[in-house]
Order: sequence, then C-alpha cells, then structure tokens
Amino acid sequence: MSSNKDIIVKGIKFLGAALPLMLIGPVFITIGYKALRDDNYIWITLGIILSFSAIILAFLGVKTILNGFFDTKK
Repeated sequence: MSSNKDIIVKGIKFLGAALPLMLIGPVFITIGYKALRDDNYIWITLGIILSFSAIILAFLGVKTILNGFFDTKK
C-alpha cells in the first residue's frame, strides 16, 4: 500500500487555505454583531461566508489527504 504524495500535498494546501479562514470568519461575525446596531449587515454576511468556506475547504482537505493515503482511485 503506497501513498500518493502529490495528492497529500494538495490536501495539505486545502487545509492551509482553510486555517486563516477559520480564524478570520469568527472575527468578522463578532464585528458584524456589533455593527448590527447601525443596520450594517455586510460584516456578519462576510463572516458567515468565510466560515462556511473554511468548513468546505477543511472537508475537502481531509478528504483529499485520505484519498492520497489510501489511494482509492484505480
């Protein structure tokens, strides 16, 4: 059983892209809750979009890494 290093590196890049979004998304959501007093919804919307993007990228990263380890493509 061999692992495909190119696919594993691709998965690590997905996780590397998800990490900053995991940190920035909740910060924007917090700023958005404070901006709701002024009826400004752009920050909370941007924070929610960034948070969902982080979840999707993390899922794709883990899935890609597992595909690289177990070589499911034949």
